[in-house]
Amino acid sequence: MLVNRLTSFFAALLAATALALAAPAMAAEPGYKAVQTDVSSPEGKVLVQEFFWYGCPHCYYLESELEPWIEELDEDVVFERRALALGQHWVPLTRAFYAADQLGVVDDTHAQVFHAIHEEGTRLTDADSIADFYAKQGVDREAFLEAFNGFGTQNAIRQTGQIAQDAAVQGVPALLVDGRYLVTGRLAGGNVEMLRVVDTLIEQIRDERN
Repeated sequence: MLVNRLTSFFAALLAATALALAAPAMAAEPGYKAVQTDVSSPEGKVLVQEFFWYGCPHCYYLESELEPWIEELDEDVVFERRALALGQHWVPLTRAFYAADQLGVVDDTHAQVFHAIHEEGTRLTDADSIADFYAKQGVDREAFLEAFNGFGTQNAIRQTGQIAQDAAVQGVPALLVDGRYLVTGRLAGGNVEMLRVVDTLIEQIRDERN
């Protein structure tokens, strides 16, 4: 009886030990998930799309890592920002991005919008306050408002929303690679780690094409 009990005990102990040793490998994730969207990269390129919102603190803090990363991208990688509205109160700042994009002033205003909101506590919550802010950055106020309220902006918001829905984007920041792989901070283990995962995916896609 005692021998049987001891045998059972050691067998259970060995099984538990084996399970514990295997747990890290079992829990390991690639840092991304495969998704299906209608997005495709330009021929010979790898498209990386960032989903963000100006009011998101995680998006703001990622910028300090994202900007130098973008500058080091090879010529076969295309980076594209997409402002995403996951709630009604996200819409004004999402409109702001696409209005600035249509006017060709994103490069001149992108960092300033983030800084104003997250460092200076500036409230940009409606068309007038946002237009006033962009005017202070040297953007024509009337032209900005026209773009802000125009069809092009509304269409861009709709298109981005559809891509995000297809890719099951539930929060920002998020990165979509080649329209096939969604990378999030939760999957990657942190927002900065997202960029390392994207680097790996870019190499993987290059290898697939060779």
